[in-house]
Amino acid sequence: MSEQITVPRAGNTPPRERLELLETSQPATELWWEYRRDFTGQGWHELESVGQIADLVLGLNEATDGLTLEDEEPVTRYAQMYYLGEQRFQLELATVVPGGAYNFRIGQGAHAAEREGNTPTTSATTVQLLNRAQLIEVLTSWAQGYGLPQGYGSALHCYGDVSV
Repeated sequence: MSEQITVPRAGNTPPRERLELLETSQPATELWWEYRRDFTGQGWHELESVGQIADLVLGLNEATDGLTLEDEEPVTRYAQMYYLGEQRFQLELATVVPGGAYNFRIGQGAHAAEREGNTPTTSATTVQLLNRAQLIEVLTSWAQGYGLPQGYGSALHCYGDVSV
């Protein structure tokens, strides 16, 4: 026998309740997080579950608020994002390898984000800006080790002595 439930209208519900996360309870690797206020770290904390990512993103409310997620030492992957105001976020995911890192600036559209480029001295373009729900969707997938969800792309920048 199926159970019928009533779901509130999306317009009356905060973003956390409108986003359905298909999540496992734990990330693929142990992750740590740190808020940044005005580009200054606020201390590292262990990520309790993948679901906590949504709550952390909801805490980014002032322009230049940031959040970094990374795995245990030695760091092999990290995510860094900044709130740019007006419900827009810049997200970069990276894989760390000996001698450098592969840094991917995430955007909307499988190929659009790649065409926009990724250099340390430039800001994200409109295509590379995500809203809160998109940011949570991408981070949750990344934390679980699934990569980018369908509909997103990235632009690569290589740091250090690495290349493609």
